Amino acid sequence: MIQIMISAKSREKRWMALKGNEPLALHTYQQDKESRVGNIYRGRVQKVEKGLGAAFIDFGDNKNGYLHEKDTPQNSLASLEKRRMVPIQQCVHEGQWMFVQVTKDASEHKGARLTAVLEFTTDAFVYMPQGQYVTVSRKIENKEVHSRLVKAVERWRTAEEGVIVRTNAAEHSTEKLVEELSAVREDYQQLLSSFSSVKSTTLVYERNDFQADLFHFLMKHHPSEILIDDFDWLTKIKAVMNQKGLQEHCQITLYQGKEEIFTSFGVHQYWEKALKRIVWLENGASIVIEATEALTVIDVNSGKFTGKASLTQTSANTNIAAAKQIAKELILRNISGIILIDFIDMRRKKDQEAVIITLEKGLAKDQNRSVIVGFTELGILQLTRKKTRPSLSDYLTINCPTCQGKGRVLSSESVAFQLERELWELEDAEGEEIIIQCSQDVWTTFVGEGEKHLDRMQGKLGKKIQAEIQLAPPFYTIKRIQ
Repeated sequence: MIQIMISAKSREKRWMALKGNEPLALHTYQQDKESRVGNIYRGRVQKVEKGLGAAFIDFGDNKNGYLHEKDTPQNSLASLEKRRMVPIQQCVHEGQWMFVQVTKDASEHKGARLTAVLEFTTDAFVYMPQGQYVTVSRKIENKEVHSRLVKAVERWRTAEEGVIVRTNAAEHSTEKLVEELSAVREDYQQLLSSFSSVKSTTLVYERNDFQADLFHFLMKHHPSEILIDDFDWLTKIKAVMNQKGLQEHCQITLYQGKEEIFTSFGVHQYWEKALKRIVWLENGASIVIEATEALTVIDVNSGKFTGKASLTQTSANTNIAAAKQIAKELILRNISGIILIDFIDMRRKKDQEAVIITLEKGLAKDQNRSVIVGFTELGILQLTRKKTRPSLSDYLTINCPTCQGKGRVLSSESVAFQLERELWELEDAEGEEIIIQCSQDVWTTFVGEGEKHLDRMQGKLGKKIQAEIQLAPPFYTIKRIQ
């Protein structure tokens, strides 16, 4: 039985899943940091760039969104039929109002990536009102089931509509599938009638990541016991559980204790552990996780573990144990993008294959798609994991204002000598006193033993130097001259 605890009554929503004492999922949601991926907007074409094969859309964000010609209904079949794209200027025109959906969030320098081929996700399908094609999940390998699903969808859809049949569809009857498709089509028609006459940029449909992620987990992991601290959200979740037929598999209860729910059950430390740089394995080995803007690097260290087997076998055993833990950490921390793993040297091909199989098993139930590329000539394992939202670290932490995320700061000696150099520039400045704010260690280094360096500086500058000491890492600032 999997236990799920949900903290929903505060502005920051959190939920975690536990199996015994092992965390399976940690999720945090802050409204101002939520991803817009999946949201649908009523937008207006601001500029069409023929050279880029793209258009820029004002959809109400600070930056215009980017719509490539391949992401328009006119080109939804182009790649499948291996034909040339319809040029962007034939797909949209400046001033045109249209519905667009965010596929990639905006970054510091770029606007959001958009598509005009809208997608609505249900348990069994991804419905595209203008998708024009049908495809079935590769995970449905049974040919009879595959054929039944394709025939059911083809009978139901119009030529303009498109449907991606998800893995869950294999477990549904044809009648239930048609009912689900009809419901999502009706939702789309209501959306059209509600917003087609609106002549302003507006949010049309908002994806609720908190609820969507929770139910995606529940569909793959039941039976489950759910404990939640908010009655309104309990009611909402219960209603969706009934719609999805989960009420028999999942029991939901209201937590009414006075203490915060995670603290009450002694599980709050899992959030802290998921932010630590070093993760220790049971055998004394460890993995070190370093994130950069471009990629994540994970280093496996044998530590004090030597084992009783040969060095080759010991390395293989440590790497397999590390691979199991790495798969868990990728999911718990929501690490995505390019990931490089430096395992302990493995000379045998079979050991490398065993590590890859272990990683694949660990990521099998991950809701984000991963691709294991393989080992490089230097023995580094490469993989990618699809990014859908910020990592747990990005959500809960910021770069250190002192070291700017580098993990290292200047020593007190370096900062003190830098202060000294800057003070020499004030030799001709007006005023009789210089006020400095600095940390105690910088001031101690600056004044020197018996304050001889301070006396020397005051004599040379002809000014009194005073300090306002603050508790902080090595720093200084010249506050004023008076």
